[in-house]
Amino acid sequence: MTVAAAQPSVRRALALLIGSGAAIVGMVLLVICYTGIGVTTLTATKDDPDPCVEAYAAGTDSASVQYTIVPPKAICTWDVDGSPTEVVVAAASVPLFATGAVLAVGGVLVCGVLVVGPWLQRRRARDEV
Repeated sequence: MTVAAAQPSVRRALALLIGSGAAIVGMVLLVICYTGIGVTTLTATKDDPDPCVEAYAAGTDSASVQYTIVPPKAICTWDVDGSPTEVVVAAASVPLFATGAVLAVGGVLVCGVLVVGPWLQRRRARDEV
């Protein structure tokens, strides 16, 4: 092993710092999106008394609340005269969600490549010997 190989790479460390920071910021944005939907759904019976939300809060079988992951929404489905009616109770900001998802996935991928890449190179070099 040479001295140059043992010294840490400043560029690699900086890229890991930026990648992990982006991943953390992205995850925080995603938590904000999903928590906002949950809180808005819970307070919807007080703030905006929609008939579907009131029926769901009363515990009727004809109303249900479903959550979608992408895009993050809370949708209340209610049976009105035999036909299902959907009302969006809460929805996250699409630009905020998209930014969070790109930062989280991109940061994790960058860190994964920077950590696994050199490990694979060392393993391949060791197997060739």
